[in-house]
Amino acid sequence: MKRILPILVLSLFLCACGAKKAIKAKKAYEIGEYDRAEKLFVKAVKSEKAKTNKAQYAFFLAECYRKKGLYKKAASQYLVAQKNKYKDNDLYLYIADCYLAAGQPDKAEEYYILYKTVASTKANIAEAGIKSCEQVRANAKALKEYDFKNPPDTGYIVLPMKAFNSKSSDYSPAYVGDDYDVVYFTSMRSVKKRSKINRVTGQTNSSIFMSKIDGGGDWTEPERLGEPFNSKYDDGTPSLTSDGKTMYFTRCPYDPTRENNAECYESRRSGGVWSDPVRVLPGGDSTMMVAHPAISPDGQTLYFVSDKKGSIGGKDIWYTTKNADGTWNEAVNAGGIVNTRGDEMFPYVRDNDDLYFSSNGHIGFGGLDIYKATRTETGRFEVTNMGLPINSVGDDFGIVFKGNKEEGLFTSGRQKAGIDKIYSFILPDVVLMCDGKLTDSDGNLLKRAYIKIIGSDGTNLKLRPNDDGLFGFKADPDVVYLIQCGARGYISQKMTVDTRGKKRSETVNINVKLEPSK
Repeated sequence: MKRILPILVLSLFLCACGAKKAIKAKKAYEIGEYDRAEKLFVKAVKSEKAKTNKAQYAFFLAECYRKKGLYKKAASQYLVAQKNKYKDNDLYLYIADCYLAAGQPDKAEEYYILYKTVASTKANIAEAGIKSCEQVRANAKALKEYDFKNPPDTGYIVLPMKAFNSKSSDYSPAYVGDDYDVVYFTSMRSVKKRSKINRVTGQTNSSIFMSKIDGGGDWTEPERLGEPFNSKYDDGTPSLTSDGKTMYFTRCPYDPTRENNAECYESRRSGGVWSDPVRVLPGGDSTMMVAHPAISPDGQTLYFVSDKKGSIGGKDIWYTTKNADGTWNEAVNAGGIVNTRGDEMFPYVRDNDDLYFSSNGHIGFGGLDIYKATRTETGRFEVTNMGLPINSVGDDFGIVFKGNKEEGLFTSGRQKAGIDKIYSFILPDVVLMCDGKLTDSDGNLLKRAYIKIIGSDGTNLKLRPNDDGLFGFKADPDVVYLIQCGARGYISQKMTVDTRGKKRSETVNINVKLEPSK
C-alpha cells in the first residue's frame, strides 16, 4: 500500500517444469500480492533448470523486491535474469536504478552506460541516471556521515521522530489543524499479538494512527484511529483540510480473484466524530487508481497518484477540482515537467501553492527523492530537488510543513531497506553578524574614525567604533554590503561582505588597519 506500485500483467506465459510454483507466483503477482509472490518465485527460481523460464522467474522476483523497496536484492535477481538471457533492453535500466537506490553509484553508472548503448532513443534517461550517480559520489561523505550539528547543503536539521516510530514502517504524516499539535500518520505496527501479515508488504496492514502534544509538551503514545477507519483493508496517507475537519485518505481493498486498485476516500468530522468515508471518483471513473491524496489549502483541488491511461510514466501526479455539489471533475495530468518516465508519488500542496512530491525519475540521490515544484510567471512548473539532508540514497517521501515555516515532517527509508521512518526537519533562522576592529597600522586606536555601510537592499548606515575600536552590525541574507572605513588623516579602505546563498548562521570578522595619508 505504501508505494502503490503498478501491478503488471505478465506478458510471458510462465509454463514448463516449475508449473505449480510458477502459476501460484504468477497469480499472486498479478493481484499485487508482492510479498507472497516473492516467496513463491524464490522457490521457482531455485528449482527451475530451463534458462528461459529461470530468467522470467528471476525478473519477476526482482520486481517483487523492487516494489517492496529492497533494491539490493532486486538488483541481484535482475542480474540472474540477465545471465539467463532475459530479453528486455530496459533490464539495464532496472539494474542501474536499483544499484543507485542501494547507494552503489559506480555499479549503477556502469549499467546506465550500457543502457545508453542499447537504447539510444532513450539516451536522456541514461544521462539523467549518470548525473544522479555523479551527484551521489560528490556527496558521498555527507550522505554517509550526516551530522545534525553541521547539516550539509541546504542547512536543514533532520532528526528521527522517536515518538512516532516503531519497529515496522511508519510514514506519511499529516498535521491536523493549524496548531500543529496533532499528527495523523500511517503505520504498519502490530496492535495485536497475532496480527495478520499483509501479502503485499510482508508487514501487517497499514492503519492511521494519531499522536498529540500533551500538557508537558511531549508527543503522546500513538493510538490507532477507530471506526470508520482502519477496516480489514489498508488505510493510510491521510491529508486534511486546513481546519482539520475533512480528511482524504487511501484505502486498498483486497480481492484475491482480481487486480486491486487503491481508492481514495473523504470523511468529515463533526462533534469529534468522523463520518462514514465516501469514495472520491474523479470524473465519475470508478476503475482508476486514486492514491496518496493531497488536498489544496482552499479545499477545492485534490492532487493524487494514478497510473491511469495518459500517464507519462509508471505513476503520475494528477489533480481534480471539486464541484459545488461535492462531485469531482475529470482528472488532469500535472504535466511533463513534474511527471517523468519513472514514478511520481506522495504529493503535498503548501499554503503558497508550491507542490511537493517524490520521484525516482528526476535527477536525485537514488530511490525516491522529494522535489519542490514552483510555478513561474508563465504558469509552468519549475522543479528542484530538496537536496541533502532531506533526501538520501534511500526512499524519501511524504513531506508536510507547518504552514509557512521551514519546518515539518517527512518519511525516509534511509536507515533500513524496506522499513520507513518519520523524521522532523527545520531550517534554523540564519543570523549573520559582522564584527570588526578599526585601528591604525600599528594597532593604535583612531580618533574620529567612521564606518559607512551601503547594502544592495538599500541599507545606508554610518557607524563609529567604540572606545576599544570595535564595531559591528547584523547583516541580512542575500545582500551585498560595501563597507568603507576611514578616519581623518588616514587612507580609507573599502571591502565587501556578500551574504548571498548563506544557509547557516555565522559571524564575519573584519579587522581593518588604516595607513596614514601622505
